[in-house]
Amino acid sequence: MSSWTRPFRPFFLLAALLPLACGAQPMAFQEGKQYAQVKQSVPPADAKRVTVEEFFWYGCPHCFAADPSVDAWKAKKPDYVDFQRIPNTLGRADGEIHARAFYIAEALGVLDKTHGPLFSAIHVRKQPMNSVDSIRKLYGEVAGVKPEDFDKATSSFMVDSRLRRAEQLARTYQLTSVPTIVVGGKYVTNATMSGGMDKLMAVVSFLTEKVRLERK
Repeated sequence: MSSWTRPFRPFFLLAALLPLACGAQPMAFQEGKQYAQVKQSVPPADAKRVTVEEFFWYGCPHCFAADPSVDAWKAKKPDYVDFQRIPNTLGRADGEIHARAFYIAEALGVLDKTHGPLFSAIHVRKQPMNSVDSIRKLYGEVAGVKPEDFDKATSSFMVDSRLRRAEQLARTYQLTSVPTIVVGGKYVTNATMSGGMDKLMAVVSFLTEKVRLERK
């Protein structure tokens, strides 16, 4: 090598390593491609917190497939993020029963014991679980819920009000499919937009940081 090239060795080395360093950075996503803004945004109750809302339906096979990835992401989410699952009826009778089942479990403090088993009953054991009786039986088996406690919660004001709020929120965002994730009450994404179920939560992570920085 001639002497005039020697001083530039560090530059060439840096140039060679730069693509590798860039490849290690989080992928950038584009509005209108991997995500979009919701039709009507919802202002945050606390600007220092970023809410991630997953709209789902127990009868949806894609929601069932996404659930492990969502759980894994939730376990490692940033401290400034508040995660919420929100059942969506999609205007279906069985969707209403499944959404009510979610809020019954939440009211009784057994959601961690019933969420997975209800998904599995529908998608693994192929049971429709489209009646209150079937839900009551399942909750008794997997969470020890007494029939009288279940029935009391079924028509309680708490369950009814949370169900109405969930439906109103979906209408506000103008959501038409599940699973759909809304970040910060402003941005929306799903598996189709993100490019696949395996990329969905990467887009969600990108959006949580985006919202956090926008609010600074």
